[in-house]
Amino acid sequence: MQHLDYSQQDTWRQADDTPFQSPIDINQQQSKPVMASAMTLTFQGQTTYDDRIVGEQFLVNGTLQLDGETWQLERFHFHDGAEHLIDGQRHDAEIHFVCRQGERVLVLAVLADVASDVTSTPIQAILNGPVAAQTLVGLLPTDRAYFRYVGSLTTPPLGQDVTWLVLAQPIGMTAADTALLHARYPENYRDVQALAGREILYVSGKK
Repeated sequence: MQHLDYSQQDTWRQADDTPFQSPIDINQQQSKPVMASAMTLTFQGQTTYDDRIVGEQFLVNGTLQLDGETWQLERFHFHDGAEHLIDGQRHDAEIHFVCRQGERVLVLAVLADVASDVTSTPIQAILNGPVAAQTLVGLLPTDRAYFRYVGSLTTPPLGQDVTWLVLAQPIGMTAADTALLHARYPENYRDVQALAGREILYVSGKK
């Protein structure tokens, strides 16, 4: 299947798009610390591969608990080169867990970097899957602190009013993981969008 051409991403916007687009560059010092309940993500079943125009997706069942609300996890996917920047820094990869609650959309973003002390991760098994959904726990950092803001989807139709949770602590991955992601999804990241006056919240919390 032919996928999105990221070299043409300047043509994705529509006249009636929200000005609150994603991804963004998160300035940690300018984020606002707030108190909130812990975020928990659970997985059930096994992953299922689903090829779409917006890119390869992996379907999975699960729930995300946040502020007394339950979101249904629907799918996840990988980006070769992180979409969100932290203080101007682009991490090596980003994983998006897409959740829904009725018509509302929430995306949990996990950043990843090559780490010399990491010898294996679930990434290659997932890409060659299916795998048991519990394997995905290995894609989450121990520290569940996150940045929260309202934006859009990062692929057309750039759906608006999306709640973003960007985990502050990156996970480690191997050089082989990075090579595989680059071969499969070469630089499939959207450029950083203007903050447009939005507030970025910072929620600290351990698992």
